[in-house]
Amino acid sequence: MTSYTGEQYETLCQMIAKGVTSMDLGNGEKVQFRSLTEMLRIKSMMEAELGLNPKGRSRATYPVYRRG
Repeated sequence: MTSYTGEQYETLCQMIAKGVTSMDLGNGEKVQFRSLTEMLRIKSMMEAELGLNPKGRSRATYPVYRRG
């Protein structure tokens, strides 16, 4: 299994926000993804590994209103 770093996660998030699917990392390494779908899948894997989005817990919250 691959160990991801917070820096790699932030870089991927920035790429997604910019709509960029390839990037030169500056150390002679170039990263290229096939699609946004692939990037989002890898982002989810990174979040799970880094403990940023625990399984079974949704990011969305919905208010509940009851008449009293």
